[in-house]
Amino acid sequence: MASEKVNALTKTDILNTEKDFLWNRPLPKWTTVVNDRELPARPLVLHAANVPPNDPTNSHQAVAKLKGLGFEVRYEGKAV
Repeated sequence: MASEKVNALTKTDILNTEKDFLWNRPLPKWTTVVNDRELPARPLVLHAANVPPNDPTNSHQAVAKLKGLGFEVRYEGKAV
């Protein structure tokens, strides 16, 4: 189950986080597009919710949250 902080995220939270979000590793399978930037879905959501990387929210829950907020979600670079 996604944590309460993740469940409470808004589109504005994701947009504000994207501005300063840095990712220097290869992209994982699940990504999202925010302001023309392809970013890792779960790490972005966890960062926006201000929870640690070991939060119980999994990639599928993060993707569902992003889709629910209206963001494009990709799996291995292809829109889903």
